[in-house]
Amino acid sequence: MRPTSALYRQALARPHQVAFHVTSTDIFGVPLTTDSLGAPLLRDLPFSKGAVTASMTNRVTRTASLTVSDDWYPRTASAPFAPEAAVIRIDAGLKYGDGTEEVFRVFTGRVYDVTRSEDGTVTVQCDDFAADVIGAQLEQIWTVRNRSSVLEEIRALILDSLPSATFTVGTAIDAPVPDLNWDKDRGSALDNLAQALGARWYALGDGSFTVNRLPYEVGIPPLTMTDGPGGTISAARISRSRDGVANSVTVVSERTDGTSPVRSTSRNTASGSPTRYGDRFGRVTQVINAQTPLTQAEANTVSQTQLGAATALSEQWDVACTPDYALEPGDALRYIVTGTGTNARLMGDQILDRITYPLDTTTTQSLSGRGPVPPDIAVS
Repeated sequence: MRPTSALYRQALARPHQVAFHVTSTDIFGVPLTTDSLGAPLLRDLPFSKGAVTASMTNRVTRTASLTVSDDWYPRTASAPFAPEAAVIRIDAGLKYGDGTEEVFRVFTGRVYDVTRSEDGTVTVQCDDFAADVIGAQLEQIWTVRNRSSVLEEIRALILDSLPSATFTVGTAIDAPVPDLNWDKDRGSALDNLAQALGARWYALGDGSFTVNRLPYEVGIPPLTMTDGPGGTISAARISRSRDGVANSVTVVSERTDGTSPVRSTSRNTASGSPTRYGDRFGRVTQVINAQTPLTQAEANTVSQTQLGAATALSEQWDVACTPDYALEPGDALRYIVTGTGTNARLMGDQILDRITYPLDTTTTQSLSGRGPVPPDIAVS
């Protein structure tokens, strides 16, 4: 969750104004908008509606959609929405009564598709810079260049496809790289390397890349959201399912030197856990064939991390709320909403998987997450 002022949090629960800024440059940062004399000048682009979606389950984590007037349909390769050159940056947040703003960069990426309909409405679709990386397939077999650091190897693969890429330090714990090589699929190579750290690689809202451990333990959420008076939640749907839940995870990694595969099994044996292996939930196993030849220690890390995902995160909340542009995928939140009957109040601690940032004044924000089934206690 990005840092905010105390005023920002107070304003969200009251009537407030929102602020949006959409700008366009090329990949080198040169504005594709101009001043009255035709000189490059960074300025806001008008749009009627739009949204940014950020999902932790996709390689291209952030996508954006904008609706603009016919005047902005790109008729040259250097127009502000031209797929040949345009890089779009979107800031969103609040505007205060004194005219100051508190905004956050929610999207940076290229224009990928522009469609003009019969009535002149133009729809612009954008993808974050991960699409650049995935689109640059490996032209030659890629062999490891940084044997001592998985993180440096990930950076090398990204920079080879996108020389202007920048990086933000994430939560992944570095490790040496096994003797590997990849053919053609750059995205798969990056997935394999991140998996060896029990992490994933993706682009942030400011366009930089990061490698973060997958957050499967909620801990104590730093932010609580509620419905009713003074709250920001307008609707909440809660579901629980056995689908995808396992209490035993085995990671198998074949060795390239012909020796026996590396194998690691982690099981949920926690006393009192509702999904404890061999208890009332039964024995539900999951086998993961890791493409990266992991060391035994790395295989143990992956199996333990995946076990955490497969056991603790078994309740899903889909929430509609007042837009909060400081939220990020992977954030931990606590929801408290009105129930009925004996469930007078319902509480859930969740990790956000998917966020939609609306770019208008009437659409609510959509949050989707997952978390542990709460203990059998009353919520006061």
